Amino acid sequence: MGDAGAANQDHAAPIRRSPVRTGRVVAARTLTPRMRRITVQSDSMVDVPVLPAQDVELHLTDPSGRRVKRRYTIRHARPDAGELDLDVLLHGDWPGSMWGAGAAPGGEVRFQGPRGKLTLVPADWHLLVGDESALPAIAAVSEALPPQERAVAVVEVAGPSDELALPAAEVRWVHRRGAAPGTADLLVPVVQSLPWPSGSGHGYLMGETRSMVALRAVLEARGLAHEAIFVKGYWNIARPDRIAGRTPR
Repeated sequence: MGDAGAANQDHAAPIRRSPVRTGRVVAARTLTPRMRRITVQSDSMVDVPVLPAQDVELHLTDPSGRRVKRRYTIRHARPDAGELDLDVLLHGDWPGSMWGAGAAPGGEVRFQGPRGKLTLVPADWHLLVGDESALPAIAAVSEALPPQERAVAVVEVAGPSDELALPAAEVRWVHRRGAAPGTADLLVPVVQSLPWPSGSGHGYLMGETRSMVALRAVLEARGLAHEAIFVKGYWNIARPDRIAGRTPR
């Protein structure tokens, strides 16, 4: 490497990584047949602010003992106590799902975060679209909006038993009823036929990566500007083991 290259390397910005935190499970309860809420307490999270839909990355192990990481949206945070509620979808024999199914008070937890890039943008109305993976984020975002800003949610789930209360949003549930998850086939016609509110709008698309990209085109065709749409891929249909909980994911 030449002197110029060495100098550039010397002045390169340091790579910033969030610290690894330790905590413990203090509560676990069932929300639906496929979702559990796991409450984690960490002294290092006391007085740490958490923004809507931020997540933490858990350090887990798979059945072979290999270390893996899975990210989960923070559903509720109580900074005074250093507590986080994580809603975890039980979706098969994957590391995150198995952790969620077996988590019990006293269990040790290692994680990084909180982190996330979702920003609440003032608008007359907000459209939140996603699948099960987005339920915690949709709930957190809709609850954080000012009361005068309308929230409309379109959520795809397997069936009625997966529905959760979203009191801060006007919700349209889309049931797969045996159809395979991970496509935009069911969500697109619902979003296309939605009565479009007047005034300024902002969209949030959160779920299977390619499906959310496809839905962005639908929102743009209906008049939302590209920059007024937030897209977050929580999982990939080709990699169901990456389902976390923001949930599947």
